[in-house]
Amino acid sequence: MKTGSRPQYYRIRRMVQMVREGAETGSLPNSSDFMNEFEVSRRTVARDLDFLRDEERAPLAYDDARHGFRLTDETYTLPPVRISRKEAFSFGLARKLLAHYEGTPLHLDMRSVLDKIAESLEGDVTIEPDWLSEHVGVLPEDRVRIDPEVWAQLAGFVERREAIRATYQTFDGRVSEYELHPYHLIAYHGNWYLMAWNVEKKRVATFALSRFRRIEAMGQTFTRLAGFSPETYARQAFGIVGGEKPIRVRLLFDPKLAVYITERQWHPSQEFLARADGCVEMRMETTGRKELVRWVLSWMPDVKVLAPKSLRDRIVDKLRDGLRAQQ
Repeated sequence: MKTGSRPQYYRIRRMVQMVREGAETGSLPNSSDFMNEFEVSRRTVARDLDFLRDEERAPLAYDDARHGFRLTDETYTLPPVRISRKEAFSFGLARKLLAHYEGTPLHLDMRSVLDKIAESLEGDVTIEPDWLSEHVGVLPEDRVRIDPEVWAQLAGFVERREAIRATYQTFDGRVSEYELHPYHLIAYHGNWYLMAWNVEKKRVATFALSRFRRIEAMGQTFTRLAGFSPETYARQAFGIVGGEKPIRVRLLFDPKLAVYITERQWHPSQEFLARADGCVEMRMETTGRKELVRWVLSWMPDVKVLAPKSLRDRIVDKLRDGLRAQQ
C-alpha cells in the first residue's frame, strides 16, 4: 500500500474488525455492508478485499451459506502500523493533551479511541510517558462540568432535527423558557454550546449546555434554515457570540500590547496596522457584541475604541458602572 493511502488502510482494518464482530454475532458482513459502512463503490470494496488477501495475507473466505465473509484462521491479525519519529511525537502529545478535556462527556470515548490506536502502532521510535512529562507540559484551562446526559440528549435532538422546549439560565442568572431548533454542537473555552434557531426571536443563537435546566422534546421535526453553516456563523461571531448585525470595529492598542495582540488569531477578519508611535490598530468585522465588550474591557486602560461609536459608548457605560461599584 502506498504511504499516503490512509483512508484505505482505515477501511481494511475496519473490515477485519467487522468480520470478527460478525463471527461473534452470527451475522457475517458482505460487500453491501462494507459499501454502506464506508460509503464507497462496490469496485472500491473489491479492491480492498483483494488487497487484504494478496498484500496482508488475510485468510478471508466467503461463506455461501451465511452470505458473508469470515476468517478461516481466527488468530490472524493485521500487522501493526509503522509511524515516523514526527508522527510518534505527535501521537504521544495528543494523548497528553487529552488530559486537558478530562471531565467532559467525550473524554472517555476519546481515551478509548487513542488506546485502540496505540495498540496497533509500531515504530522505530518509542516515546515513553516519562519523556513527555519531562519535556512537554499542558496547563489546563478553566472548564465547565457538563452533565453527560444533557450532552447526549442534545446531540440526539441535533441528529434527528427534533424541536425542543427548554428551561435555560442565562449568563446573568435569569431563567427563561425557549422553543429551539437544535442545529449544531460546538466546544469553546472549556464549555459546550448549542447553536439553535430561537423560534421566538427568529434567529440563530448559542446556548451553553451547562445552563440548561430542563429539556423537553416537542415531538416534531424541523427544517434547518437554508444556507446555515456553523463554520460561517463561527467566523462571523466574536468568540461564541454572534447572530447580530455585523459591525466594523477599530481598536487602538498601546505599544506594550503590540506583540501579544498581533501574534494571535482573535477573529478571522482581523487586520493590523502598525503606527509610527508604536501603537497597533486592529480592524475586524463581527456579528458578536457581548463577548467583544468583555474582551475589550479586559485590555483597559491600554486600548481605545475608535469605532463604532455604539461600541465605545457601551464600553464607557461599563467602565462607569464598574467605578460606581467600587465606591
